[in-house]
Formats: sequence, C-alpha cells, structure tokens
Amino acid sequence: MQVFRVEPNVKEFVRHVLGRVHEEKPQFEVVRKLPGGGELRRYAPHVVAQTVWKPRAGAEPFTDTREPFFALANYIGVFGEAHNTKPNDGEPEKVPMTAAVTMGRAPEKIAMTAPVQTGEATAAGEGARFMRFMLPSTYTLATAPRPTNPAVQLVEVPAKLIVAVSFSGRLTARSVDVRGARLVQAIAADGVLTPVSGDARPWYAAGFNPPWTLPPLRTNEVYVEVLDAGAPIGHSGVSAAQLQTAAAVQSKAAASSTLEMVAAGLLVGATVAGASVWWTGARPRVP
Repeated sequence: MQVFRVEPNVKEFVRHVLGRVHEEKPQFEVVRKLPGGGELRRYAPHVVAQTVWKPRAGAEPFTDTREPFFALANYIGVFGEAHNTKPNDGEPEKVPMTAAVTMGRAPEKIAMTAPVQTGEATAAGEGARFMRFMLPSTYTLATAPRPTNPAVQLVEVPAKLIVAVSFSGRLTARSVDVRGARLVQAIAADGVLTPVSGDARPWYAAGFNPPWTLPPLRTNEVYVEVLDAGAPIGHSGVSAAQLQTAAAVQSKAAASSTLEMVAAGLLVGATVAGASVWWTGARPRVP
C-alpha cells in the first residue's frame, strides 16, 4: 500500500481552515466573571509592533486593512526578508507569528515607548485606527528587532485589566460594536470597574485566524480596558456618553435584525410562491 505524506504547508493550511490556533497568544489569568457578561482578565506585560492608519471613507474598518497588515507582516518577515534590524548587529531577523491581530479606534494621541520615540506621541487624528501584532514573549523592548518602516513602531504594553468576550464568525464593525456595547453595560451593572478610555466606544477587538478560516470556526474577542474602583484616572465608572452609545448600538442592532428577519421571510415567501406558480404551470393538464 502506498503511503502519501502530507506536506507541512498543507497541514498548516488545513489547520488554519479549521480554526486551530497553535501560535503563541497573550498570557492572562481570569480574575472573575461579570454577572452581565464577559470576564475580567489580568494580562501580562508584552511588546507589540503597531501601526496607525485611516481606512478609506465608507470602508468596513475591519476588512479595509491591507495597508496596516502588510506593514506589520513585512516587519516580521511573512513575505520574505524581514523589514527590521537586530539591535546587536543590524541584520534583519524573522519574527515568529503570534495570535492575535488587535485592532481598534486610535486615540488622538498614542503614547509610544519605543527607543526611537521615548516620551513622544504619535498623532492619530480623527477616524484613525491602530493594528497590533504581539511579539513572542522571548522579546523585550530592548531585544526586539527595530522596524525599518517608520510607520511601524514598537510599544511596550504594561500589565492591565481587561473585560473580554469571545465569539465566532466574521469580525466586522457591527459584530464588534454589539459585543462592545454589551461589555460596557456589563461593566456599568458590575459597579466596580471603570473603563480606562473616556471614548464613547471604549472597546477594541482581536482576530485570531487568517481570512481563509471557516467563519463558524473563527475566534474573535472584544475588549474594554478597565481599572479597579478608586484608580486615579480622572473619572469613575461608566460615563453617560458610553451608556448612551451602548444603548444606541443595541437598538440599531435590534432594528437591523428585525429588518433582516422580515427580508428573509419575504424572500422565502416569494420563493415558495414562485415555485408554486412554476409547478402549477409545469404539471400536465388532465382533460
């Protein structure tokens, strides 16, 4: 009997199609579950490669990501020689891929801790978004290879508390907003935690799979960074604007779901009616 050997790249492709994630993921511990949904996690410090960009007007922000993705993918060397230099000898170094890719709305000023921008900030501007690749835990800010593309920056992310929820399916603005709104409402109901961001939409998201993974088998997460009660950040609890935005998102999602159900019902009805007319006309007439 002939035995066929499956090439490693074929195995890798099948693994990705089926949603298997073997790459290194961010390290965290679950602190507790929130009664209103989601779980409070404590994440370990890590280093990320980050870029900030503005999606095209009217584009879906979680799919119009070619520019930032290629900038970060080239930095770690996905498509060939890595666009970076090692700190010790200036040579390029391929960086292993990790999971997940994190994306969200960029604040007006993003603090950077990379050596090339210590103490400075990157201006993001209205409508800007960020994308991050986590670097393997073997790297520190001092040992990580330096990007040669000025659009890519290294950021040291400190330990933090995050309220998170996981879901499958496609990562879209709608799927993220609905779950982010639920997290905000759960944080408000909890009454102990405070979102770090004062933005009306303080949530961001992460996708753990490549585009060719079957949607029902994908792993996505939505996050809201929080602090415990009494933290000195200038505000306490969920703001009125955040609650209003969360309610508006939920209301819009409910209306959209109702319209989709009505449209689906009309489509089914029209299909059945058309099939009935066809069947009536196609049957042989009995004299």
